[in-house]
Amino acid sequence: MGKVRNKIPVFVAVFLLILSAVLLAFPTVSNALYQAENQNTITKYNSSISSISKKEKEKYLYQAKQYNESLTETVSDAFVASAYENIKPDYESVLNFNDGQICSVEIPKINVNLPVYHGTSEDVLTKGAAHSANTSFPIGGKNTHSVISAHTAYPGKVFFDDLTELDKGDIFYINVLDEKLAYKVCDISIAEPDDTSKLQIVYNKDLVTLVTCYPYAVNSHRLLVTGERVENDTTDSTRDELNESKEQSNSFLPAVVIFIGIALIVFLIIFAIRKILTKSKSSNKI
Repeated sequence: MGKVRNKIPVFVAVFLLILSAVLLAFPTVSNALYQAENQNTITKYNSSISSISKKEKEKYLYQAKQYNESLTETVSDAFVASAYENIKPDYESVLNFNDGQICSVEIPKINVNLPVYHGTSEDVLTKGAAHSANTSFPIGGKNTHSVISAHTAYPGKVFFDDLTELDKGDIFYINVLDEKLAYKVCDISIAEPDDTSKLQIVYNKDLVTLVTCYPYAVNSHRLLVTGERVENDTTDSTRDELNESKEQSNSFLPAVVIFIGIALIVFLIIFAIRKILTKSKSSNKI
């Protein structure tokens, strides 16, 4: 009985070590799996776009333009899901691909590429970026201001967590239909959750504002990063496309390393336990 009791602390220690390794690995592994899912979603979107005719694309674009022209210059409740109370009846039908995806937002500096969905409901915010209802659809054009929101500090997934690293002059992209629209950051500010003064449509401007909670894990305010449309550098765009597959494979690297590390730790622990137990049996025989 005493021998069994002596072995219990060893097994408890092993269990705690394995549990600690799993808990440490979870955020990286979970995010790697989420990024893979994201890439699959974006690939499906691109496939859907490539399969429709030029006439159909023009129809989608026309509907979005009509919607944008119908908006007033006042943006209300841009940050909250309750904005759905006042959205236009045809909102969900505009640019709706693959169960609500509108486009994707790509931020090379912080290695972000997220699908963008209709509305800011919590269900949407747990799977990607959200287009705020009653703001312009992100198709470009003068007198438009699109607002795209995403979480920061969401468990197991990275959305706009690193948006604080953007500076004025940085470029981000909106990939919509078969267009890659470039936006240069022109304003960065902190606002109260209900302050929409910087989200208004500005005459003759083509703007997109990225929104996330601030400060990290506190969420008392909102970080607003606004970009103004600029001409897309085709050289940069081509280079991004060439590097895309490399970036996708690199996103798996941390998860693979951690899996290997955990497997190695577990193997060493089991090997050590077997050695101890073998030694213990040998001593008992003597």
